[in-house]
Amino acid sequence: MNSGFPGAQSPARLVAVLRLLAGHHVPGLAINELAQLAGLNRTTARRLLMVLVESGFAARDEGSGRYRLGVEAMFTGMSAMTKPPIFDACRPAMARIARRTGHSVFLIVRIGDFAHCLHVEVGDHPLHAHSLMTGQIRLLGQGTASLALAATLRDQELTQIYERRCLDYEASGITQDRLGQMVTATRRLQHAESVNLLTTGAVGVGVAIRVQADHVAAISVATHASRMTDEHKQAVLRILEEELQTPATRLVRY
Repeated sequence: MNSGFPGAQSPARLVAVLRLLAGHHVPGLAINELAQLAGLNRTTARRLLMVLVESGFAARDEGSGRYRLGVEAMFTGMSAMTKPPIFDACRPAMARIARRTGHSVFLIVRIGDFAHCLHVEVGDHPLHAHSLMTGQIRLLGQGTASLALAATLRDQELTQIYERRCLDYEASGITQDRLGQMVTATRRLQHAESVNLLTTGAVGVGVAIRVQADHVAAISVATHASRMTDEHKQAVLRILEEELQTPATRLVRY
């Protein structure tokens, strides 16, 4: 709770409460739970919650009495998506990867149960469909970078996501067993690989990157299956590693 700035203790506590609500948005938090997690007494926790509720950044579920993020928090997050802070940090590396490989490079972030494509950097040999994917939403695990993101989640959380979105997963041909197998393979390899997972005739490799202490994104490279031989795949992975480790990039592998 110590912000390091004199007189900023109360704002720091408010931010801490907001972050806890974000981290427990789906199940929600009771006041007592929030107070315990934040290291606050119940009265202080309730007062901070009421500030967030009155401003629209938090909302109380009438059925359960638990608190979650409110509509204003959603709109604030959506506003940030028009110029994502991570974009400026990742684009130089993505441009170099696209130039060195000649392939399409994707930046993916998680939004709830889904993965959102923030940006596509097109190389010299792109698949036409790949250049149209910026702004698209796909299921976690559907697509190479999305699979890299899914592999960072705890098994229990991944199971809960699948149960909530089972009809969407089944419609896309991804059973729960298949998702589990893909995630297990990704963790073992320490990078994601996919063939025809999102686009027919496409092969991709990708890695998760740490954005902040509790948040990750993913970068992937995809091209025509005929171009991605085993030897070429290893070369692409080396390029990914080299560019992410460049001091000027300031990106860290998950």
